[in-house]
Amino acid sequence: MRTRYTATVGVLIAASMLALGASLACGLEDHERIAEEVAREWATTEAEAISEEIGDMAARRYGPRVFVQIVKDEPISPSNTSAVSNLRRGERMPMSADVGQIRETIQWEFGPSTKSEDGRYEIIATALVSFDIGPSDSSGIFLETPGTILPMLRTHHSGSVDYRLEVDTTTREVSSAKMPLYSVRIYRIPQERTLN
Repeated sequence: MRTRYTATVGVLIAASMLALGASLACGLEDHERIAEEVAREWATTEAEAISEEIGDMAARRYGPRVFVQIVKDEPISPSNTSAVSNLRRGERMPMSADVGQIRETIQWEFGPSTKSEDGRYEIIATALVSFDIGPSDSSGIFLETPGTILPMLRTHHSGSVDYRLEVDTTTREVSSAKMPLYSVRIYRIPQERTLN
């Protein structure tokens, strides 16, 4: 009788341990699911700011370094000395990325969530982007440059940018979002040109 009693207690303890283990696993899985949901919501609500951040970074790092010679048709005379300095001056062409294009075409991939501490998870969110970089229309140089040159200065780029997200699953918020520069993989796509 005693042996039977011990065996029954052993079975109950084993069953309790299995139930506790399943409960903990379920809780962990639930937090991972919440972390992924929060990351996806962040990508949607922050789309405008993310597109601008990627666009600014891309224009600085990947925009073509274009210098333009501006020739002004002003007569050079002793009374008009400013014409001499303005006759030929090299100016850097300000470039900008098409932020609207980034926002409209951005696609997201989310890596697995990794627990960093209780209620905090890290997720790598990868933005897949495709956009043009071209002369900024806000500069005076843009207005003075012949229109036939400007389309040739546009370049197309494609690639991906990682965001390292820290997600608080108790408050359901992204507490930190960082773009490590080493994770930026953007490449210029050569354009096909036809000769007439």
